[in-house]
Amino acid sequence: MKSVFILSLLPWGLLLGEQPYFQQRVDYEIHVTLDDSAHTLSAQEKILYVNHSPDTLNFIWFHLWPNAYKNDSTAFARQQFRQRRTRFHYAEDKDRGYIDSLDFSVNGESATWEYHPEYIDVAKLLLPEPLTPGDSITIETPFYVKIPKVFSRLGHTGKHYEITQWYPKPAVYDREGWHPMPYLDMGEFYSEFGQFDVYITLPKDYRIMATGDLVEGEDEYAWLDSLAREGDALHALSKKEFKAKLKELRKNDKKKRGRKKGKKSKSVSPKPTVLKTLHFHQEKVHDFAWFADKRWIVRKGTLFLADSTREVTLWSFYLPKNAKLWENSIEYIHDAGYWYSRFYGDYPYNHITAVDGDLSAGGGMEYPNITVISSGGSKNLLEMVIMHEVGHNWFYGILGSNERDHTWMDEGLNEYTNLRYWEKKYDSIGAQFVLQDFVQNKLRIGKHTTFDWINYVQYLPSARSMNSQPLNLSADDYERRNYSQHYSKTAVFTRYLQHYLGEEKIDEIFQDYYETWKFKHPRPEDFKAIFRKHVDEDISWYLEDVFTKTNYIDYGIIVSGDQFTVTNYGTMKAPVEIAFYDRHDSELGRTWLKGFSGSTNVQGPEGTVRAVIDPDGFMPDADRTNHATRRRTRLNFVWDQPNYYDRDINFLPWLFNYNVYNGFTPGLMVYSGFSPGFFGKGLALKPMWDFNHNRLVGNLLFRRGLVPNEWLNSGTVSFSAGDYSGRWGAGVTFQGTMKKPIVPYPRSNVSAELMFHHIDSSAVDSQFYNGGEFLVGNVEYGRTWSPNPFFSFHLGSGIKGGAGFLQVTFISTTSYQFTKKIKTKLRFWAGTFVNRDQIPRQYRTYLSGGVDPDFQKYVLDRTGGKSALNIYTDQYIQAGPGIRGLAIDSLGKPVSTEGFAWGFNIAQKIPFKGVDLFFDAAGGETLSRTYMDIGLKIGPIILPLYQSWDSQTFARDWDWIKDRLRFELSLPTIYFGG
Repeated sequence: MKSVFILSLLPWGLLLGEQPYFQQRVDYEIHVTLDDSAHTLSAQEKILYVNHSPDTLNFIWFHLWPNAYKNDSTAFARQQFRQRRTRFHYAEDKDRGYIDSLDFSVNGESATWEYHPEYIDVAKLLLPEPLTPGDSITIETPFYVKIPKVFSRLGHTGKHYEITQWYPKPAVYDREGWHPMPYLDMGEFYSEFGQFDVYITLPKDYRIMATGDLVEGEDEYAWLDSLAREGDALHALSKKEFKAKLKELRKNDKKKRGRKKGKKSKSVSPKPTVLKTLHFHQEKVHDFAWFADKRWIVRKGTLFLADSTREVTLWSFYLPKNAKLWENSIEYIHDAGYWYSRFYGDYPYNHITAVDGDLSAGGGMEYPNITVISSGGSKNLLEMVIMHEVGHNWFYGILGSNERDHTWMDEGLNEYTNLRYWEKKYDSIGAQFVLQDFVQNKLRIGKHTTFDWINYVQYLPSARSMNSQPLNLSADDYERRNYSQHYSKTAVFTRYLQHYLGEEKIDEIFQDYYETWKFKHPRPEDFKAIFRKHVDEDISWYLEDVFTKTNYIDYGIIVSGDQFTVTNYGTMKAPVEIAFYDRHDSELGRTWLKGFSGSTNVQGPEGTVRAVIDPDGFMPDADRTNHATRRRTRLNFVWDQPNYYDRDINFLPWLFNYNVYNGFTPGLMVYSGFSPGFFGKGLALKPMWDFNHNRLVGNLLFRRGLVPNEWLNSGTVSFSAGDYSGRWGAGVTFQGTMKKPIVPYPRSNVSAELMFHHIDSSAVDSQFYNGGEFLVGNVEYGRTWSPNPFFSFHLGSGIKGGAGFLQVTFISTTSYQFTKKIKTKLRFWAGTFVNRDQIPRQYRTYLSGGVDPDFQKYVLDRTGGKSALNIYTDQYIQAGPGIRGLAIDSLGKPVSTEGFAWGFNIAQKIPFKGVDLFFDAAGGETLSRTYMDIGLKIGPIILPLYQSWDSQTFARDWDWIKDRLRFELSLPTIYFGG
């Protein structure tokens, strides 16, 4: 009976599957006034809604996205909390925002509405009369917006305004039905195309730019043109004059803000605010945003499209403090518009604008015609963000895909185009991407870093990870780090497909996609259909594996006599390119192999001695280190971008190492690997010259990452050896992390070490160390829970032992954030020796910290001399019971025990930056008392105020504190033996 029922539905299913494409039309007329004293918008909205669907509609879902900032229960607030971002959570009510005063009418008749059962930023408008196919209605409502501070996209910083996602907006109704979406920070938008006529009233002295063109805006354009001439003149000044002018602009701005914050004189009436109303009009867009600031420097330019029949006006608005960084911003806007028009199709609107903003949702955010940019750092970084956001006019603006459910169609295809742009524009310099000009081009550190490599290494961590997620999930289903794979994974794989198919074929495909789907809502199946129309061969490795699976590429090659064996170690059967070279390293030829499983042999041309997979670095292979049959060696000062099939040897002077025993020990760091793409694998050697003893000292480290599996989420094994600080020896270490995929907690960490030490007794303080040889093993296990951003809890245990001793320890730590500035950390430690026949002094339990018995910390003085840098007495290392005051017995010796001991520590952050209040207590079976202290920790400095074991327990003067002062260094050691 069930099978008959299913068969009876089959014709209807086929009919539904063939339902013709449709999209609704929504035209807006909005009149809005900005109150820049109260930071509010008062507005009236009129919408023409045209039902092009074959369905009769009884209601319309509306987005009321300013309500996302109303309280801690919104979808946005919950997403922020889940991502462990607490800025909005701690925000005061006055800094939050909302939308209210809604009063909907439909065709002049009052209409009822109700909030979505889950989201206060989504509402259902109940239509008084059904809206039949082909008919239209007029919807009107007033609305009022309290503009929040900038927490994500909509917001203000002082009197700088970013007015986005600000008006009541109908949700999309398409072949899949309604798409009522709450506002989210991660996962953007989906809206209906239509026409906007927006009338904005605000104080006259604001520089404002928005989606669309000004209607009867000659006076405003003339003012902006005059400001643009001032901007050009500013950048024409000499370097000295330019700096002086910027200083003057900033000074004047501070004066204006100071006057507005000051008290007004009772005898002088404030000048009335002069307002202006600007009418912006734009067709064929699905969103409208506007931005306003009184301080912006204005620049103007022109883009002539390829056929030179039409010109596009370019605007750049930026703050004086960023003037130097933004000086070439018109060039960046121009080149983005130029290359995207060449790649896909001409830009259809009349202006492209970039404004300098204060965005919190990433480095930039796109809207039709206009983008807001908050990223800086270097000119290349700024250009990268501007080109990306301008590019969204195509992927999001013109090709209006559902970014909430298919993020890669927007972010990923746009990021891929960024790679094309960069390689075209900067081909003459090898597509170099400059993060720090002086470092890369003067010091030549990272000289050959490219934009495509940056995307590749952003993709790499997820390639073989147990935490990876496919790209076909809705945005809110992603762990935050995986969300970025929509950008980088899509980009690097589409770039590789371009390399395989050829640029001409890719242009043919994407230009057809653009022409077919511009001003529409394409879905993944529409994108894939265009590819299948133009490509005869099976490219499911791209269309399916990349977007719907977590498969990855991993090919390797070895030489077998006169043949080369290529093996697929990955889970994706992508095509692979092989290049062949002779003994002079001249290329003899290339060949493509279709995707395969297992291994296959390939014969090179006569004279081949070396073969390389993917010689130009297009393939997003999970492990490129097995791509060559013979490696060449490259020397780099400090570091340069690796190509993985050569052996990169990096070196840098090591000039600032010092301890009391060795003295100043300059040397050289030489290393290979460790960079992204080597999965933790690397070899490092640090030879140094000990001037105190006129001999060579140093360290060696070899580390290898482990391939993740169902048991081990990540892990490394390493071998280290060193001669430094009066100790030489070696060690083997395993470290691993175990947790469920995707979720960050709970997680378990396990480590195991076997270490050999030879300690020179003349180099160390005899009250804390024994000299001689020691073979020590250590195993630790810990598990951490953190159910929310405010609370974390850790339990751990360990066993450490050698000849004559074995210690078992237990540790528990708890951290809780009560308010934005008040946080409490609790630590409990307990340990005992189950074998105490012959405990070396360095492994005893000291109440006031540890002495780094395995030489794994950066310690300034282990000698016990007269310096103020001595281990334990002056330099505190948290270990054992961990009292921060220095516990001394009646004989003046540091308190220690070989029996059971315990310690309890509290660190209390208080509303003073860098200052902690602490309390410690400790005791043990061989100790006659409980030791307690109270004090302050200011940065690295520990200031006791009370010590229960002192004859004078409380601090009475500075001398008392100074005599007991200690310091804690948190400097990372480069590797074992520092």
